[in-house]
Amino acid sequence: MKKNFIYAAALCAACILVSCGGGNKEFVSVKNGKFMLDGKEFRFAGTNNYYLDYSPDKMITDVLDDAQAMNLSVVRCWGFQFGPNRDHNSHGMDTPGEYGVPEKFIKRNKKSPDEFGYPRNVIERLDFTVAEAKKRDIKLVVALNNYWGDFGGVKNASSWQRWFKLEKDTDFFTNEECKAAYKDYIREMLTHTNEYTGLALCDDPTVMAWEVMNEPRNPDDKKGKILVEWTDEISAYIKSLAPKQLCAVGDEGFMNNGFTPIGGEGGTCYDGYEGADFEAFLKLKNIDYGTFHLYPETWGILENYQVAWGEEYIKKHAEAAKAAKKPVVLEEYGTSAGGKLNRLAVYDIWNNVAYKNGVNGSQFWILTSSNIYEQNEGGDGIYDDYDGFRIMNDKSDVSNLLSDYAVLFATGKKSETLSKPRVYLLNPARDQDIKDVFEVRAKFLSGNDSKISVKRAELFIDGEAAPSPRTLNYNAESDTYRIKFDTLGMAKIFPDGSTLAMKVVFTLSDGTVLETAENSVTISNVITYSVIKHYDFATDIADASSMGGYMAEIKGIKHTSLNGGMVQVDGQYSGENDWEELKVKFGTMREVADAAKMDFTFYYEKAKVIPHATKSSESDRLPGVQPYIAFDPGWVKTGLKENNARIVDVPVVTLEDGKEYYKVSTSLEFFQNPSYTFVTICPTLGYIKYEGPIYIDDVILYKKD
Repeated sequence: MKKNFIYAAALCAACILVSCGGGNKEFVSVKNGKFMLDGKEFRFAGTNNYYLDYSPDKMITDVLDDAQAMNLSVVRCWGFQFGPNRDHNSHGMDTPGEYGVPEKFIKRNKKSPDEFGYPRNVIERLDFTVAEAKKRDIKLVVALNNYWGDFGGVKNASSWQRWFKLEKDTDFFTNEECKAAYKDYIREMLTHTNEYTGLALCDDPTVMAWEVMNEPRNPDDKKGKILVEWTDEISAYIKSLAPKQLCAVGDEGFMNNGFTPIGGEGGTCYDGYEGADFEAFLKLKNIDYGTFHLYPETWGILENYQVAWGEEYIKKHAEAAKAAKKPVVLEEYGTSAGGKLNRLAVYDIWNNVAYKNGVNGSQFWILTSSNIYEQNEGGDGIYDDYDGFRIMNDKSDVSNLLSDYAVLFATGKKSETLSKPRVYLLNPARDQDIKDVFEVRAKFLSGNDSKISVKRAELFIDGEAAPSPRTLNYNAESDTYRIKFDTLGMAKIFPDGSTLAMKVVFTLSDGTVLETAENSVTISNVITYSVIKHYDFATDIADASSMGGYMAEIKGIKHTSLNGGMVQVDGQYSGENDWEELKVKFGTMREVADAAKMDFTFYYEKAKVIPHATKSSESDRLPGVQPYIAFDPGWVKTGLKENNARIVDVPVVTLEDGKEYYKVSTSLEFFQNPSYTFVTICPTLGYIKYEGPIYIDDVILYKKD
């Protein structure tokens, strides 16, 4: 169906009169900073799922059934697909003004709509999702576009950028034709009649809210003015079409107030680097409530600060929303199943602080269920844990906890688990190797009785009280109990190679004794390794591909014969920021599942390296190099700040082309994890302007002997 997108705005008024005028009885509304439903406060815990708008019926209904079984009352989902999507064979807007599946694809296809291989109309699939959610009394929050490249978002060069010949992706927010086309898509989505319910989506109270975009950013405008103006315009348009439904941004909650977070970590989330301004969004007339996301693990926050950093982030957004007299939702959060954190503890701690600080809703990422693809192919029939954040309705400790919080948010009633005091071992969060001085950390949650306090917290090893000193000290900044375990100082008692089962025993003020779960550590000050695989890139690049960049850009990746063969990454760093990274994923390095150490080398052409004139903080080891790696699934960052070096301290070598290069040699040790599937190597700079080739060479994977 072709539409004239240039004149979409002119058609808007007529559309409103014809299509959108439903009653307000069952719509979620906002009053005095709260969500309201049927005259009562509506507070909720929910989830997210990105594949509902292109999946067969059973995969959709299974997710909704599981959400209902876990007491989750709100599901956030995607309502977009721009440009061709070969992976999922789905169609939303193939070209500006053309919606749904082109006739040529339907006519030649012999499969039925509920079979894989059938070309899917994401608008029809969203209709089905709305109809099925209505049956289960589940509300939906629908994001209408994506900043990221997935499913044809702003950063996907084959959709908006190509259609409107944008010089850069963020021109999406200022190009008038681009905005008109987007509005036309919004009008088509909101005002069409759902074939399953007979209602226009803008008339259906099942849709709690529309979001202008998933995680919008504009790093080209540090003041955030462009993104705020665009959000103002788009939200006004959405509300003109759907006045009974709510409108939100869908942003990560980045602020621009200069706040210095705990440990000085993650300052870019508060200083406007991403061109987003949570507090400015809240002031917009047509933004009904605030949204924020929480991924300190993947945002590069140091491990020992991640849990407390998240608590602080939640509190700051609760404060801002209260000041604006609008509700706020922690609408995405997660920590990777393969990461270094105690997932059960993190989800308990974050939901606890969100509830206590008046956050109106909490939605974890991501609830998944069945996968018919795998059933047809002889697999286990379960949706794969592609990003490492998968939660299933499997009655595990984590899923039961999230279900308990859903009841608490909705009714104010605590389960037996949430009513009682509880303690967690934050570090070690899992079995792992340790060396040198290792910090043991634990956390206490009081449950119903806030008067109960901790009298004493002690480290136990192998079931017995650890050698003195064993008492953990309370740290008010992070609200945790901590103690340093000196593996070298304890060498006579616990020699190298010893495996120790650690737990923390809390004695409370009422005499109750609580023990954390127990995890084992192996003292590994002296470790030997054997090479699993040496990638010298003599003939190929090991399926290297771009995962994009942060404050930096990958222009291309190719093989070069220089230095006997290397991966050539053509990149561009502005030099204006303390953290500018490129992400190069190696698709064939499956050996990472067996590895416990990794070496690699970068080369930067010396003549092209321009250090920032005013940034030379010795404490930050900048300006300089900051190499690290990340593992899939879950983007588990490894080696942050372990190999930072000022550029003046990096050795210079001359390669066979006669040019001088800074040679960055990196060696990282990590805990072997059989769930790792891929590795991404990240050449990261701080306050260094550089445009040219970055060479990656000699990636060596080792196993622990």
